Amino acid sequence: MLKTNPLLLPYELPPFQAIQVEHLVPAVQAIIAENHLATAAIINSQAPFPTWDDLVLAVDELEARLEETLGIIQLLGSTHRAPAWHESIFRCHALAEQYKHDRARNAALYRLYRQLADSPIAALFNQQRQCALRKALRHFHFAGLDLALDQQVKLRDLNDQISQWQHEFLERVDDSNKAWSKHIEDSALLSGLSPAALISMQAAAQASGLPGWLLTLSDHTYQEVMTYADNRALRQEMMTAYYSRASGTASDGSRDGNEPVLTLLLEDRHEKARLLGYPNFAQLALADQMADTPEQVVRFLRQQIEQARSTFTRDAEQLEHYAQQHGITGTRPWDHDYFAQKIREDIAGISQSALREYFPWENVLQHLRSLVQMLMGVELLEQSTADTWHTDVRVFEVREYAQPLGYLFVDPYRREGKSEPGATVGLRNRRISTEGRPRHPIAVLSIGLSPPTDTQPCLLDHLQLRVLLHEFGHCCQHLLTAAPYRTISGVGQLAHDTSEFVSQVFEQFCFEASFLTWLSGHFQSGQPLPQALASRVTRYVQTQTSWETASLLLTAWVDLELHRAHGDGQTPDQVFTRVNAEIGHLQWPEDARPVNSFEQLVGDYGARIYSYRWSGVLAARAFARFKRDGLFNPATAQAFRAAFITYGDDGSLISALASFVGNRESARI
Repeated sequence: MLKTNPLLLPYELPPFQAIQVEHLVPAVQAIIAENHLATAAIINSQAPFPTWDDLVLAVDELEARLEETLGIIQLLGSTHRAPAWHESIFRCHALAEQYKHDRARNAALYRLYRQLADSPIAALFNQQRQCALRKALRHFHFAGLDLALDQQVKLRDLNDQISQWQHEFLERVDDSNKAWSKHIEDSALLSGLSPAALISMQAAAQASGLPGWLLTLSDHTYQEVMTYADNRALRQEMMTAYYSRASGTASDGSRDGNEPVLTLLLEDRHEKARLLGYPNFAQLALADQMADTPEQVVRFLRQQIEQARSTFTRDAEQLEHYAQQHGITGTRPWDHDYFAQKIREDIAGISQSALREYFPWENVLQHLRSLVQMLMGVELLEQSTADTWHTDVRVFEVREYAQPLGYLFVDPYRREGKSEPGATVGLRNRRISTEGRPRHPIAVLSIGLSPPTDTQPCLLDHLQLRVLLHEFGHCCQHLLTAAPYRTISGVGQLAHDTSEFVSQVFEQFCFEASFLTWLSGHFQSGQPLPQALASRVTRYVQTQTSWETASLLLTAWVDLELHRAHGDGQTPDQVFTRVNAEIGHLQWPEDARPVNSFEQLVGDYGARIYSYRWSGVLAARAFARFKRDGLFNPATAQAFRAAFITYGDDGSLISALASFVGNRESARI
């Protein structure tokens, strides 16, 4: 069985179609067993004199094989929904997590890395090797190997409990999502929704054996209803249900609230940080970020809020006045997105539905391929015979100077079991073997677009264009690097504030009229978006933006405060209420407990959500050079690639930005 297991055979691109459910667990078990044996052999052979190739690269190769296998399995799980697949995937991840914990606590291996780092030869390592070595040592430190044995045991228990609380928190949110739905048979109640949204809701109803339309609490459905539904009562019901998930209130479809779980998670994270020598978890989370202290981040957030105050006031007054003109005196929380959208359309003189017609998916994808070729000299050549995990997925070989650089998998459409609205997965990081052979990186670009139908093509609105460009930026950063080591080459190995920087620079293109015209092509005529209309689009996206700004700053500050000030006696909801009052602008339904379904807070972005805004400020400064030199200037694009992509995670983003913009002050937060 193992000799024919496709997950254990050599391949350049994963053999997705050959992999069956019975291959999963045996493959992971075999890789882990081989890794244990190989690690023991490395420790034995390297004990006298550890070297870069035979220690760092050898261990790295073992880790890369397991990570790639787990990534393949996860992608297959987005298509195969049968219980047997679900059980096998869960078992694979449980095995892998145990292996990773054992590997991180391998004291003998840590001693070799420390011995290498302290050796005279390490002082001569180039910047990339030194960065990779520092990362490895930090990983061991965070695993507790600098602690006494009893403290290591305590840290292990804390990590197990943290994982348990994270899982339980997400499970309760998922239970709430599943517990609530609204079946509608009267189409008049859905007035204002787009044809694509109605088709999706109709499909959901049919899948449940119901006529009409079925609304769920998916992010896509929620945003569609809150932004476009003319029925005010429907918006109220939807918003109340969405923001009372996992709250244990009457508005929540589940029985159990998440606040006790979140409290225990915060307590264990705080205790973990103290055990590792940090005053709180927020300080621990900043160990690899640009910011030095949580207080520096608070000052940054306060500064951003004060800069936005006048916009908050102007937008609120404009929205209230507009609502009064349309018969609503005293807007409620469920009115804001709806009327903000109406104001955008009125001021710009263009509707979202009309704008979508100029951005059919196929045309946009082809233009993105042209963009990277024009700016960076890189081709994306479609590989029609490559294996994929779903028929919708397309594969592109990335080439430069007729040589392969890597592979891009594009998974465009929304379906059950798939993340939305957008995500990037680094399935394989670039690395150079000890024999000098490159392993080409693989990136997966996933977007939650509505699939085309017999009567309706897949058309993108402006938000979806932003998400697409954002994730495409992540993919370019992953695929176009020349970094030789796995731990500094992949987008998943970057610090959060650094990883979001390049993607937000790409996103900035969507706010330029000339770029929108170039990217467009009407789905019927093929004609580009007229320049006059494109200018109106930029006005459209710059109108009533304060709600998005306030929401991002609120979540960032609540996240930081929960991890910075834990132990001050405030409950998570009290922290949310206090910060929300200080920022102002945003209102919530009476039963709202937003923090109870705040999934990013409990995941890897915990205490780091601010990094979206932080990197966004820096990205805007970098993009100013594109605007100055010309959006389609290859020299600028090549300079950007050299500054922020080529070398991977081996230097300071601030220093690179200062060099790129030609002004060190412009690179400061």
